[in-house]
Amino acid sequence: MAGHWTKRDEITGVRAKRAVAFGDTLAQIVNGETEEGWDALLPMIDTERFVRRGNERDREMDWPTYRAMLDQWNGHSTVYEKHLFRATEAGPVVYLDLDERSVASDGQESTLRSVSIYEFDEADRIISVDVCMGFHQPQ
Repeated sequence: MAGHWTKRDEITGVRAKRAVAFGDTLAQIVNGETEEGWDALLPMIDTERFVRRGNERDREMDWPTYRAMLDQWNGHSTVYEKHLFRATEAGPVVYLDLDERSVASDGQESTLRSVSIYEFDEADRIISVDVCMGFHQPQ
């Protein structure tokens, strides 16, 4: 693919590393690479202030609601892959530009391009994630 890909070993910001680790942990759980569940994410987030928003921005999920959505997604997915295109850290905000692919338990594959915007508190915990998704058309 054309363009400049961020190399993981070149990411130096604490918050950018934490945002990447959040996604890596999600992938490990979905892909069955760990016995840990969603509690593995808890050290990275402030569960009291956590908010997840999607494309619409009018629907906010708190941690319990987001966790329930992750449970549902994990129950239907067998593979989750992500490829980092760009990572940018600006103060308390990190932007991750990703290409993502998932395979459902019925074999249906979906791919998308996403920009995830992570906001951090003063203790470097994630307090919000905004995910903007653009789905690729099936080939």
